[in-house]
Amino acid sequence: MSLRYQQTVTLEDCTDGTPCYVARVTELPGCESHGITPDEALDNLEDAKRLYIESMIEDGIEPTLCQEPVPTP
Repeated sequence: MSLRYQQTVTLEDCTDGTPCYVARVTELPGCESHGITPDEALDNLEDAKRLYIESMIEDGIEPTLCQEPVPTP
């Protein structure tokens, strides 16, 4: 997906108490994913972001684009 959003990754405890990384899209409330590593969390977030935006479109909601430029690596 070519839409660029600000993403954050934090180390948190999973529901079973083990440490895991949580990646979130700040501008898409509730759009998050988990992984054992930061990279896995970000990879999983790409799928979550795509499904989140597809669901919005299906529901007739126009996705909000990133309001500030996201730096490219």
